[in-house]
Amino acid sequence: MSQKANPTYVGLFFVTGLALSLAGLLLFSARSLFHQQNKDILYFNASLKGLNPGAPVKFRGVTIGSVIEIMIRHNQAPEDFAMPVIIAIDKKLAQSKSDDQLQIGSLTALDDLSRRGFRGRLEAESLVTGVLYVALDIVPNAPSPVFHQLKPEYHEIPTVPSEIQQLMSGLAHVDIHGLAEKLTNSLTRIDTKLGQLDVVAINADITNLLESANSVVRSKDLTNSLTSFRKTLDNVEALVKHVDSRVDPLVDSATNTLVDAREALASLQSNLRNLSSLLGPDSALRPNLVQALEGLSDASRAVADLAEFVKRNPNALLVGRKAPKEIP
Repeated sequence: MSQKANPTYVGLFFVTGLALSLAGLLLFSARSLFHQQNKDILYFNASLKGLNPGAPVKFRGVTIGSVIEIMIRHNQAPEDFAMPVIIAIDKKLAQSKSDDQLQIGSLTALDDLSRRGFRGRLEAESLVTGVLYVALDIVPNAPSPVFHQLKPEYHEIPTVPSEIQQLMSGLAHVDIHGLAEKLTNSLTRIDTKLGQLDVVAINADITNLLESANSVVRSKDLTNSLTSFRKTLDNVEALVKHVDSRVDPLVDSATNTLVDAREALASLQSNLRNLSSLLGPDSALRPNLVQALEGLSDASRAVADLAEFVKRNPNALLVGRKAPKEIP
């Protein structure tokens, strides 16, 4: 027989669970209770599959809020089928992470940001799971903002297509049928050209070419030429070694000759300096040298006069020179 449950324990368990539930509720709603939440609305011209309430709202990857409601239509024209999404931005959190760039608490600041390219778009948290979040960013050269609200109820943030949406939009404008038709025509022309080729003749020509190449490779003339070329290379290598062995002694001899020539020039310079010092204006040898040169000059003139006299009087060498006659 089973024991009857104690009502006190059941009541205590129920009260404890209720207290924990209230504590969790307070913990998860503390930000909305103590932080000012700024509600904004965005309209997306795309499917919202993968976007759920509670999804993060990020400005360039930094979480500043969350999605609070996803709707099909809200406060828009009958022919407008954009999907509205209401987000809550933690104003204090956003301002704590930016000094003045993301002041979106007022309509004036939001309008200024919109003119500068402030836009929202859907981005994927993971391509595997397909979970989406709302990404806010300053888009360079953004298109003019488009607003959907008929009556100003929320601050509206303009949106732009995501990169995947832009890619799909570009693919939608591609003429797939035309490309397929051109590809089919190209393949048909290629098949026609291939059918016109004489494969048998081409194969025979290739076979003949390979046989000719094989006969050339195996010919004795080519083998002899390669052998002769190898011998020529060996001779060239021996000649290079011989020249190399001769070059070093020749270089040494030329070096010794240059050294001897340099010493001879130095000796000649020394002798010239000595001669210059002997013949200089202040040299003691210069007057004697001048006197000797003058005597040598006089002797040269006397020899010249004697030669002239002998030329006129050849017999003078035998009879001597006659004394001059005395004048009475």
